[in-house]
Amino acid sequence: MKVMTKKVSPSIYIRYNLPEIYLKQFKEICPNIVVEPWKFDEPEPEVTVDLSDCEVVLTLGMRDNLNILKNAKNVKWVHSISAGLDAMLTDDVKNSDVIITNAKGCTSVPIAEHTIALISAFAREVPTMVRKQRTQEWCKMLPVRTLAGSTVGIIGYGEIGYEIAKRCKGLEMKVIGCRRNPDKKNKEHEPADEVVGMDRVDEVLSKSDYVVVALPSTEETIHYMNKDRFEKMKKDSYLINVGRGNTMVEEDLVECLKSGKIAGAGLDVFEVEPLPKDHPFWYMDHVIVSPHNAYNSDNHSERVMNLILENLKRFYEGKQLLNIVDKNLGY
Repeated sequence: MKVMTKKVSPSIYIRYNLPEIYLKQFKEICPNIVVEPWKFDEPEPEVTVDLSDCEVVLTLGMRDNLNILKNAKNVKWVHSISAGLDAMLTDDVKNSDVIITNAKGCTSVPIAEHTIALISAFAREVPTMVRKQRTQEWCKMLPVRTLAGSTVGIIGYGEIGYEIAKRCKGLEMKVIGCRRNPDKKNKEHEPADEVVGMDRVDEVLSKSDYVVVALPSTEETIHYMNKDRFEKMKKDSYLINVGRGNTMVEEDLVECLKSGKIAGAGLDVFEVEPLPKDHPFWYMDHVIVSPHNAYNSDNHSERVMNLILENLKRFYEGKQLLNIVDKNLGY
């Protein structure tokens, strides 16, 4: 990409690879755009343009702490193409007037489908079958389970939890949602059999055959799932984490899995990513590791870009933006 000179001062600054088809649509709304991608797993690149007139920044909230705002005093709105905002919500950003939006809702359906795949895999002993396939062992009498009538507890019952609940009810499972504000309704129709507050999380853990953690990363949720909470779970229950890796104390989970305090875990997110090659999770028989790709789908880019395009139109028309984040809550 041609390096821009300092005299360029865009209205919109984009820090990821934007497909040409969408760049054209963006420019129909605002032609003054500069794209300087921050490539995955690479250090933060230097900004090569003057951001003094920039009003909008599109970036990835999982890794961008928005230090660039120090040289972009006129930014009014930052959009994260991820739902996660782990790096973005610094004290400086929280205390500023900058509006933060994210990709909430764009990934809820694929994450829910991924969760159902993990639950089903454990219920039908798929990890065991895969291991036995490698040694050509014909083992018919595996301890499979019926999902109908079993209980799934969803810790962090937001939009993702809602989509998970809908699918679990289709499988005739009982669903208990656990959230910060249990009286708040996700949608007009509530698929969960019961929605309770986080003060009852231990009760939910003790009742659930499958515990799905879909918590955001906030000051309150870091290492929320620890030894004490793992030990509240049923001995034959499974843990699924599709929220944030830092909501788990991984060492505690490893010990609980080794000691048989829970039956297994399906993990899509980790405290360190990529997961280090020497991590015990790679080698544990009843752990399924997926590489933080539960969010992905064949129309992921389309969902994310349509949301941004709609918000760009709203921004320049002076209308309320979609997916505004409460910077103090973190979601």
